[in-house]
Amino acid sequence: MRFSQEFKLETLAFIAFFATLPLYSPNLVLFSEYGAADALMPPFVNTMMVVAALTGAASAWFAFRRNAALFATPQLIISSSVLYVGGFALFVAGLGVEGFGNEGVMIAAGVAVACGMVPLCIAWGTYLALFDLRQALFYLAIMVGAASFIALMLSSVAIEPGLVAFGLLALIGVALPCVKAVGGKLDRGGADLPSRDGDRELGYLVGGSSTVSADGKTDAREMLANVRRMASVAALPFAGLLVFAFVMGVRKFMVFDAFYVETLGGIVAAIVVLPLSLLKIDRPLMSFVYQVFLPVCAIVLVVLNAFPFGTVAQWLAATLSYVFYGIIGILALSSLCAMAHAREFSSPFIYGLTVACFMAASFLGISFGSVSAFAENAGPILLVISTMYFGFVVLAPLLSSWRREGASEREVRRGDGGEAQSELSRRIEAVAVRFELSPRETETLSYLGRGHGIVFIAKTLVISESTVRTHVKSIYRKLDVSSREELLELIDKG
Repeated sequence: MRFSQEFKLETLAFIAFFATLPLYSPNLVLFSEYGAADALMPPFVNTMMVVAALTGAASAWFAFRRNAALFATPQLIISSSVLYVGGFALFVAGLGVEGFGNEGVMIAAGVAVACGMVPLCIAWGTYLALFDLRQALFYLAIMVGAASFIALMLSSVAIEPGLVAFGLLALIGVALPCVKAVGGKLDRGGADLPSRDGDRELGYLVGGSSTVSADGKTDAREMLANVRRMASVAALPFAGLLVFAFVMGVRKFMVFDAFYVETLGGIVAAIVVLPLSLLKIDRPLMSFVYQVFLPVCAIVLVVLNAFPFGTVAQWLAATLSYVFYGIIGILALSSLCAMAHAREFSSPFIYGLTVACFMAASFLGISFGSVSAFAENAGPILLVISTMYFGFVVLAPLLSSWRREGASEREVRRGDGGEAQSELSRRIEAVAVRFELSPRETETLSYLGRGHGIVFIAKTLVISESTVRTHVKSIYRKLDVSSREELLELIDKG
């Protein structure tokens, strides 16, 4: 796999966007140098988080029920960029201009930044969908590591040059989505290439709209089903991302009283993930990551966390925990990019939901951190929360394997209660025999016939998405069908 494939230097503008993104709390450390920051930062941050969570959830719902392509329109991207940059300008003016700043100004700035940030996150996610999993791991490790280093530098410079640098980064970060949206290329992941036939056959085009039913309850059930399918692919890193968001909100942890540990975690995590993305193994990379690499890291942290609170080992565990969360964050972002690349879900649905959940977890963490009884014991409580997640990381592969074995046994033992599924299995098997499908194609067809998509099949069969696409193309060719609907109709006829 060539990492240079479809890569453009302009993609590095994501570093500038990530370095200003208030989702990542170290990016706001620069503004704490203002004397009024203690009083005026909370209204801005709390408002931004609540509004971003609501906007993200609304975006995911609208993308699912209506038309995801709306989020690639120039009008929306340009107006969002104006809100994002303008909101930060209002925020800085409220902090720095004497007599101007008050709670109302901070709330207005928070609303503007949040409303601009969500469509921009979706736009960048759509653009980065040109990367497959390994490419996403490689490039996002570089870009997140560089953005974390920039955040570290901005936290250590004087406020005046820091503001100039932050403003330039913000403008660079919004420029590329605007240019791509105006050029009509944003909804193709930024690639100047035609859509692949395999993607078009399955209808997984970026920016595609969902089928809208007249029944709102049906739509809600279908959306929840999509969320469950997404969770089956990226539950482990996504859960870690939310734990990280909660922990960042509860308490800030400084290393040597010099800089926040989140920035160190991002830099070191990038160094760790970079060679991981280049690892050559026969099985899918994420299977190795989830079943071997992350559990080993988690076991080490669980052992270190077992030492008494306040000891050197426990301090090391606390520091390395942020490195672990940084790794989890890069894995989560890469999984989301790969998910958008596979086109099983639209980018607005994926990233709208992600922003909503992340902001909700951050706001929950801040709320808990402001409770005096919780704040006084924040260290031990966070230690317990982190240890629970590390244990989940260790147990998740075992539980997943146990569930797969249990599902296989239930399928074998199923009686009258599974009559419909058994009949479907017989029809799928009959189609496979009639059209002389290979064993792997038959296995793939069994999941396609039950309505599962590319990502789910790849995760379940522990094979790469590109291999699944190859099987799907072969199945479509042998069955002489061109859409999922024709495939299901053929299976129904037996």
